[in-house]
Amino acid sequence: MKTNKYLLLVAASALAITTGCDQDELDIQQKGVVDFADFYKTDADAESAVTIAYATTQKRFSHNETNGYNYGPYFGLTNFQSDDIWFGGTGTDDAVEQREFHHFIFNADHIDVLGPYEVLYASILKCNYVITNFTEERLGTLSDVQKKCVAEARALRAFDYLTLGIYWGTPPIVETILTVEDKPANAESQEYVMQWVADQAQMAADDLPWRDGPGDYEGAVRITKGFALAIKGKALLWKGDYAGAKAALAEVINSGNYALVPSDKMVTIGHADGKGSSEAVFEFNYDGNALSSDGYDRYDRAGWNDHNTFCMFRGGLMNGPNWKDERAYVGGWEWLNPAGPFCEALIENDGMESARRQAWIKTYEEILYDYQWSSDGDNFTPGKTAEKAKDTKRGIASGQRVYANTGYFQYKLGAHPCQGDQLADGQPNRNASIMRYAEVLLMYAEACAQLGETSGDGLKALNDIQNRAQSKTVSTALSLDAVKKEKRFELWMEGGRFADLVRWGDVESLEKADAWLPTLDDKINNGGTEHEKMVMEDIKDMEADFYVRLYGDQLGFKKGKHELLPFPQRAIDLNSNLKQNPGW
Repeated sequence: MKTNKYLLLVAASALAITTGCDQDELDIQQKGVVDFADFYKTDADAESAVTIAYATTQKRFSHNETNGYNYGPYFGLTNFQSDDIWFGGTGTDDAVEQREFHHFIFNADHIDVLGPYEVLYASILKCNYVITNFTEERLGTLSDVQKKCVAEARALRAFDYLTLGIYWGTPPIVETILTVEDKPANAESQEYVMQWVADQAQMAADDLPWRDGPGDYEGAVRITKGFALAIKGKALLWKGDYAGAKAALAEVINSGNYALVPSDKMVTIGHADGKGSSEAVFEFNYDGNALSSDGYDRYDRAGWNDHNTFCMFRGGLMNGPNWKDERAYVGGWEWLNPAGPFCEALIENDGMESARRQAWIKTYEEILYDYQWSSDGDNFTPGKTAEKAKDTKRGIASGQRVYANTGYFQYKLGAHPCQGDQLADGQPNRNASIMRYAEVLLMYAEACAQLGETSGDGLKALNDIQNRAQSKTVSTALSLDAVKKEKRFELWMEGGRFADLVRWGDVESLEKADAWLPTLDDKINNGGTEHEKMVMEDIKDMEADFYVRLYGDQLGFKKGKHELLPFPQRAIDLNSNLKQNPGW
């Protein structure tokens, strides 16, 4: 529908969210010639409007190309500042803007500040069109279908504000379609935002159905009561209302509609053969078709280039042309490597043979000897042999090094051809996960620990995660420290680490912000007679103090400033009532 366009443009501009949005996407798609007053009336209209809200959110979370992104803004917002990843690529001159965000060297104009803020408010705008038009005041009565669509939009909007509240603290809460005169002010506090989110999520839950059991695919890719209550629980956890969080999350757990996938299926998490699993509380559906029915290009739908950009082995650094194994692609940019201290902590906690370690990270030795290379021929047997140890066509290529690496490689989110992750322009056949049941269990365990409980259902929730991981560390008593460790290991690269550290006040590791980064090479490329990893800290511009020399005392998290992101300068310039966060 091409009507009411002026009002929509004004609303978008007031919150500085139009950059990166094609204008046609700011309107309901045309259905012949339909007057605005005659739309938003039928069940079909409600379904169409909420579908646009889903599609806009998924597309904008995954791709905001006109802002210079070649990756998902939501992925960058929630992962780049973690202490458990290192920025790799080809070295210090690669992924520079993303490194700045990771090192806390950024301002209010930075791409990883502006982009996510825009896309979250773009989603809110679409949700508001559903919520404000399908009302009893306007239509007299609402059908069950219309109530459900409103509830889905309300829950999605609550999730958007949960994210805004976590990262910006006091975002303007907009529940209407704005006019040119409207200049919404900041929310009064982060606690207010979290309570508002919890209340909205409960309102949504009241009109939403449960997922129909752990095998219900539609209930994994469409918003249900379980997701709404999980949002409520997470918001109350952030607010410090641990009893309220526990109660909301207990409803999700006790519903019986979710289950952890078995240990031997952990490798499917985040991959094609794990879509819509028993563990999916909510994920955006990706159908794998060249062009989906809603008209959105598939490359924008599930974390557009995230796998390729960040998580896949870089063939130019490895002997990529000789790679034959189908358990992972070699052809990515390898912008994100697992931080060495994280890998060492995971192995110490879980053991090398745990299902979680094997599903999350691979060692250089495994890549050398347990993965198939062209010189292995067709009769491949995993394990080190004398021939493999001397084979110069495998491992790190001659004359190359892997920056920001101590011998551990990302496997959790790298595309796996053998699992159906058919890669096309960086877009594998996977769903974009928003929340897993594992997170629900860990939030519940935390709420119980924060309440001083040391046994009971909170401990069971924690143990369920540990046992599924096949970890050698299984807690006999519930403690906050144990929950923190499990959240770090289980939810690695799923967007929660930085936010949790800030919420807990555990920011010491962020203050260091990778003052040094090592480089991985292979002795066989340096005069050795067989493969052996070499970890170096003094390679040209990659030496240990490079970032200290580059940024000086600006490097790293600063208390009183980096707990919250700055509101984008563009939004401040457009809205005189929007006040900047402290320190910016």
